[in-house]
Amino acid sequence: MVNKSRARVLKVEKNSILSNQITKEDTLNGLYGDDTQVIRPPYNLEELSKITENSTVLQQCIDAYTTNLFGFGIDAESRLDLNSKDLTPEKKTKSESETKKLQEFIRYANLDEGTETVFQNVIEDQEKTGNGYIEVLRDGKGQPVELVHCDSQYMRVCKKSKPVEVSYTIMEDGRPVDIVRNKRFRKFVQIIDEKKVWFKEYGDPRTMDSTTGEYVEGTKDERLATEIIHFKIGTTPYGVPRWIGNVVGLYGARKAEELNLLYFVNGRHVPAAVIVEGGLLDEEAYKSLETYMQGVSGTENAYQFLVLEVQGEEIANANGEKTLSNVNVEIKSLADMIQKDAMFLEYDATHRKKIRSSFRLPPIYTGEADEYNKATAETARKTTEEQVFQPMRRKLARKINGAFLDALEITEAKFVLKSPDLTDITSISNAIYPFISAASVIPNDLRPMLEQLLNRKLDDLPEEYNKPISILLAEMQAQSKETSVSEPNVVQKSLSDYDNVLVMKQVRDMLQELKDNGKL
Repeated sequence: MVNKSRARVLKVEKNSILSNQITKEDTLNGLYGDDTQVIRPPYNLEELSKITENSTVLQQCIDAYTTNLFGFGIDAESRLDLNSKDLTPEKKTKSESETKKLQEFIRYANLDEGTETVFQNVIEDQEKTGNGYIEVLRDGKGQPVELVHCDSQYMRVCKKSKPVEVSYTIMEDGRPVDIVRNKRFRKFVQIIDEKKVWFKEYGDPRTMDSTTGEYVEGTKDERLATEIIHFKIGTTPYGVPRWIGNVVGLYGARKAEELNLLYFVNGRHVPAAVIVEGGLLDEEAYKSLETYMQGVSGTENAYQFLVLEVQGEEIANANGEKTLSNVNVEIKSLADMIQKDAMFLEYDATHRKKIRSSFRLPPIYTGEADEYNKATAETARKTTEEQVFQPMRRKLARKINGAFLDALEITEAKFVLKSPDLTDITSISNAIYPFISAASVIPNDLRPMLEQLLNRKLDDLPEEYNKPISILLAEMQAQSKETSVSEPNVVQKSLSDYDNVLVMKQVRDMLQELKDNGKL
């Protein structure tokens, strides 16, 4: 008689949570080919635009970029030093007029959301997909008047056209000079629900039909193509997200989260091996065991008991008498082969560090400030400002100025991206004290810092009192000695006048503040 053994594997049927993959097919796949102008993007843009749904840190990093690049606002300022003695009245008037014109452009470039919000949406697209787009609308004079955000997942880039001549205005020796250069432009196409709309690159002087993408003179106004400004990361036709090297870890962290979720959803049910010695599980017992395994899913079934009834095998002795063998049933736990509670925490923490590193952001910018104190937080902010945000603001400001100043016929003003004020008044006051003691600082030099400290506007002191404190006190003491005999009240009167001037100014400032707040 040959003894046979059988092994069967029982498993629980679980509902799986599926993550999207970066290799998902492009819905616009039929648009590309050798016979078309449209360039295939290196990654699925629709998938990239939604990839933050699979990450616990990516959206926070993107929000940090949008907030710190455009969240403090856009402003206009003069290119000239308006307080310079060499500045002519004509140039000063022109600079002030152009600065006001730029401020009005910023205020009204998008009436629905605001210009800052448009640029924030563009930066968010750029950080998700590597690409951000702004549609520029012009008025009858050909000047830009409105900016509209275009969703990057629906935009596609075309090959460059043949060179065309473009006129530019540059400054030479402080004078505007017109030049002509050859430039190759791209087309852009937006496709939503199989409907195509064509755009031309910003600055392209040719007339394009928005329905066909062809350059046709005499196109009707309602079919004229508008212009696109393309913001991207990198130098390729399509930008590439700065975090793309961590996409595998991103999906790995997502899978780890799903595994932990299933662990808690299905309850803690330990896998085990049922070892039967001296007998066999009949089909009925096997089905009962299988039914039990399929019913253990869920925390409400976490404490069910399993009762196995196993019958021994019949054994015939030499006399032909049959007896049942002794049966031994052992249930061996396989718990060492499964995950522990809160598995993959270290994996997730490492993934978050990698994503932040791709953005070059410290943890404080993603809401993780447990290990920070005031000194380390200020150091992290200043370092990130110097190494990340300030260079990016300058780069973006240069692109915006290059795009709009010439089109708006502005030469003496420029766009600036506001930044946070990281000035530490306490440190400055300690550093400036020796200069005050050395009579190198006059009161009006310190008024701006006092305004910042008090959060209110202060007027400058009169010139007769705008002297270093030590010098002013010395003059008053000398005057006091000279007039103490003949006119003993002069010094007291001088000091009283000084105090009166200060009190009157403070009262005027308070009244002005109450008036501005509508309380007067």
